[in-house]
Amino acid sequence: MANLLQIAKHLQQKKLPFKVIDLAREAFTVADVVDSGIRVDDVVKTLIVRTNNHFVALALRGDDRVDFKKVRKLFGSKSELAKPEEVLKVVGVPIGAVCPVLVGIPLYFDRKVMDLENVHMGSGDLMHGLEMKLKDLLEAIGEYQIEELT
Repeated sequence: MANLLQIAKHLQQKKLPFKVIDLAREAFTVADVVDSGIRVDDVVKTLIVRTNNHFVALALRGDDRVDFKKVRKLFGSKSELAKPEEVLKVVGVPIGAVCPVLVGIPLYFDRKVMDLENVHMGSGDLMHGLEMKLKDLLEAIGEYQIEELT
């Protein structure tokens, strides 16, 4: 559960390079981010999923869609996207602003994300995005799993 200031402070403390990107307007969707001039191939979105008894974060490439058959196999038959009010309660930021750094719940990356070099992602603020190298992002996060999610 972190906002842009907390995330930036965390990245600075770890001495990891990143860039804060000003978006043209509030970005709730990947399409909104792309409208700001970011290549869709570089976008990593973080989705919050409610499972049988807890929440998890799924990070996948911007154009990819969650394969809920695979997700339900991992987490149970009740897995579905969290409602906007649940996202706000669980991670402290609205849909569109969720960042995988300091997300505060178990984080799972889709295997396809590992093919990226640079990534653009939510920053905890709808008006800004974060850009960094994938290797630095993974170092900033520390604990995560890689799964087939799409």
